[in-house]
Amino acid sequence: MRWKNMGLRLEHKRGLGLLLVTPLLILYVTGCSGSRNSQREAKEIRYIKYMERQKALAAEEQASKENPVMNAEEFERRGDFYLKQGNLHMAFLQYDKALRLDRDRPDTRYKMGRLLLEKGMTEDAHREFLEVLKVNPNHAPALDGIAWVLFKRGDLEGAEKTLQQAIALDESLWQAHHLLGLLYDRQQNYGGAILQYKKAIVLNPNLAMLFNNLGISLLLKGEYEEALQSFMEALKLESSNTKVHNNFALTLCKLGRYEEALEVFKRGGDEAAAYNNLGYVFMIEGKHKEAIEAFEKALQLSPGFYTKAYENLKKAKAASLPSSP
Repeated sequence: MRWKNMGLRLEHKRGLGLLLVTPLLILYVTGCSGSRNSQREAKEIRYIKYMERQKALAAEEQASKENPVMNAEEFERRGDFYLKQGNLHMAFLQYDKALRLDRDRPDTRYKMGRLLLEKGMTEDAHREFLEVLKVNPNHAPALDGIAWVLFKRGDLEGAEKTLQQAIALDESLWQAHHLLGLLYDRQQNYGGAILQYKKAIVLNPNLAMLFNNLGISLLLKGEYEEALQSFMEALKLESSNTKVHNNFALTLCKLGRYEEALEVFKRGGDEAAAYNNLGYVFMIEGKHKEAIEAFEKALQLSPGFYTKAYENLKKAKAASLPSSP
């Protein structure tokens, strides 16, 4: 059961990122990026992770002295512990030690494949998943892993076929339903994506990513009220998730609730970013006067930083001019 659940940690960021493929959403998110605060926070996070890794290595060294002889199962169990703690590096080392002692451990090899996939080592991950299938041809999570590899390669047809195989073997594999939803979104089959995300949510109702991705599909399909409900469910699970706040705000804009949208945009970034985002929405809706006002407000709040708002302001002013005969 443990290897089924590990996808929650490894796929969370990826799932949120993969759905930002619609031009509207890409441009809308771009306006919120690049802040100095976020750069500083990223450095702090990297430092914290480095310190955690050093502590884990010291603990591992001490544990090895106290337990000089360990079998493959014990190494795998220790890897699961590190994975639960979010220490992927140490989890990888433990799984590797387990496989050195016993190569015919399909669940351990599957976990290795997932970690390699998370590190962006797609081909290495693919080899691990294929090795799993040599031992157990009906290993549904390994098929799901291969589908991820195919999806990353752009082989949507192959990914869909492999996912259907995985689901036929194990209907409870929420990761497969989730990826199938991402795949259908890529194909602009929003109805199919909505169905798959709902199936994933039934199996795993405590993951904000799934509600967020469902909300985006509903938004793109034009079902705005349902999209709002989905984003609200996501925020109940992750109240500080900026992507969800921004998606929520965009949906409010689609319903003409611009003042509410501005307040929600502020929760997804700073005030200047909120006005820039709202201005961009106005601009693509042809509301040039409102767009100009919003971009000017963004520049007033952050004149030295918001080059994006300045570029958008120029576009809005150009678009507001009457066309020459």
